[in-house]
Amino acid sequence: MKNNLLLGLLFITVFSRVNAQSDMDTTSSVKKFSSGMAIYAELGVLSNSSFKSIREQMKALNIKPFEPVMASIVLAKRIETEKFYFENRLILMNSTKHGDDDNVRKGMFRGIGIGVDASPKFVNSTHWNVLIPIGWDLMLYQLKVKNNQSASLNQVVQNPNDYRSVKLHNGSFNLHAGVGVDYKMNLFPKVYDKVYISAKGSYHLPVFRMGRWRGDDVKVTDLASFKPNQLYAQLGLVFFPKSTHRMWGRMH
Repeated sequence: MKNNLLLGLLFITVFSRVNAQSDMDTTSSVKKFSSGMAIYAELGVLSNSSFKSIREQMKALNIKPFEPVMASIVLAKRIETEKFYFENRLILMNSTKHGDDDNVRKGMFRGIGIGVDASPKFVNSTHWNVLIPIGWDLMLYQLKVKNNQSASLNQVVQNPNDYRSVKLHNGSFNLHAGVGVDYKMNLFPKVYDKVYISAKGSYHLPVFRMGRWRGDDVKVTDLASFKPNQLYAQLGLVFFPKSTHRMWGRMH
């Protein structure tokens, strides 16, 4: 499966360059591509065994674990032509949701990454785009155990390590492929050229990983390695602002 995704990624890269060159008409001042911004919610659909193992290890140590769902906000810049689309992605992952309970050790799981998506438009009608996006993400993850305790100044000064959070990090390079659709709407036509409701389903496969969790001066040997292979569902909005209403400044 890794070989198939690598071949697909190579195809998308070559196709995007060829398509971009064919769409650039130097003899015409007509703009043949559109540039917009998108915001998506991305959720893991199936259970992930490594994610579950980390939560269970935390429970065994009387640590309140992070939430069982891999959840991310994805901010993207989209460039598209009549036949092709391309997105640059910023992924902000956070599976932490806790109250303000005192004297409870809490687990936190976060991540940040960058990536790309690209696909030919297999359908481009008045109301629909149908895509088979292929791409990659480079992710960095942080696992944190927070000591949410109350203590006197003397206790903190005498035993500072007892009140210090544990911070571990990991990372991976993931390939992904899936199916996507855009539904085209005519919302706010005075501000936007186009607005899409966009949905995707894709499988993420880690190709390179750090392996063990690491701190500043330590490698943890008994904590389950994180493997982000997972089926994800993504839903969001894509906005193509008019040139006179560039709400993201001069990014186009």
